[in-house]
Amino acid sequence: MATNHDPSIPSTSGGSRRGWFAVIAVGLGTFTLVTNEFLPVGLLTQMSREFGISEGVAGTMMTIPGVVAAVAAPTLTIAAGRIDRRLVLIAMSVLFTLADILGSIAPNFAVMLVARFLLGLGIGGFWAIGASVGPRLVSPANAARATAIVFSGVSIASVIGVPAGALIGGLYGWRTAFVSTAVLGVIALLLQLALLPKLVVDSPVTWTQLSSVLRGRTARVGLIALLLLVVGQFAAFTFIAPFLHRATGASTQLISTLLLVYGVAGIVGNFGVERALRRRLTSTAVALMAATAVSALALPLWGTSVPAVFLILTVWGLAYGAVPIALQTWIFSADPAAAEGGSALYIATFQLSVASGALLGGVIVDAAGIRAAMITGAVLAAAALVSLVIGSRQSAADGLRSAELPRAVP
Repeated sequence: MATNHDPSIPSTSGGSRRGWFAVIAVGLGTFTLVTNEFLPVGLLTQMSREFGISEGVAGTMMTIPGVVAAVAAPTLTIAAGRIDRRLVLIAMSVLFTLADILGSIAPNFAVMLVARFLLGLGIGGFWAIGASVGPRLVSPANAARATAIVFSGVSIASVIGVPAGALIGGLYGWRTAFVSTAVLGVIALLLQLALLPKLVVDSPVTWTQLSSVLRGRTARVGLIALLLLVVGQFAAFTFIAPFLHRATGASTQLISTLLLVYGVAGIVGNFGVERALRRRLTSTAVALMAATAVSALALPLWGTSVPAVFLILTVWGLAYGAVPIALQTWIFSADPAAAEGGSALYIATFQLSVASGALLGGVIVDAAGIRAAMITGAVLAAAALVSLVIGSRQSAADGLRSAELPRAVP
């Protein structure tokens, strides 16, 4: 197993600074891929019109990369074997940048889905490695903060990436938005080339290791809760732009602003939850899930005015912004020595949930409308809450009370 602090990073103050810059480079990579994956959320109506498809069918642009990433995360992690993780991250960055370029010139929906397939490969490979690499780039005492920075790409993408994509798409067309994310991918790639050290792997991940993580009750509880919550989240959130337009009459610019509110709250939740997770992991995760479920239900019931939407999205962003790091902490706690394997399982489950949620939401939207999809999302989030509460009582017998963020990776 590799040590917490990679030996290729000098322990001098300069080396420490370089390590933090490397963490930021990985964080920019996660920001870019999350922006890429969720970009259609803010452009759904515009893209469905150009391709001549329904909004429900257009939602498969979220489904395809999610399914592919779910398969790619464990498969590519195992296939990488002992390959330098720096090279793996760089290769994945190249892949999702090329996917953006292809998407920007797609002449029809079929070509767009091919681009989204390639994006899924890049997402699965990058996330599975990148989610657990932060602690290797800094000192052990700073491992938790490094992990939070890497995961902040999710929340910051919601703040800047998705709303900016919607704004650029509204002003200059959705193709320009895809070109913009391709440029961002090139910047992330160049920074990774310049800053990432060699990241050797002494003990590569195997299928046996993944199965051992799954055999633990704690990991299974966390993965089931993650599956239910994220399916619900994206059954609802994938169609938030057309919902806001119809429910409040909001313009493209106002919708971008409301998504910005959601994302800013998400950043606060991402960085603000660390201490609570250290002290009371279970109760914090339960509270976050409860707030997510209530918010998803409140929007279709009471989100008919801009002030109400503002309040609901703020609470929703605060809660869901902290969920990824909370549940990954839970799963890492099951087997801290197998963090990269746990990370691969987490990403696989997360991406499968995104894909399933977008697909489920699309079916419900076409059959019963957007409000029904959001109510379904709230019900699934509540089911995730119940599963975690029940599972946590069982896991308590195994000694799970609280946990710190992961400090070691394979």
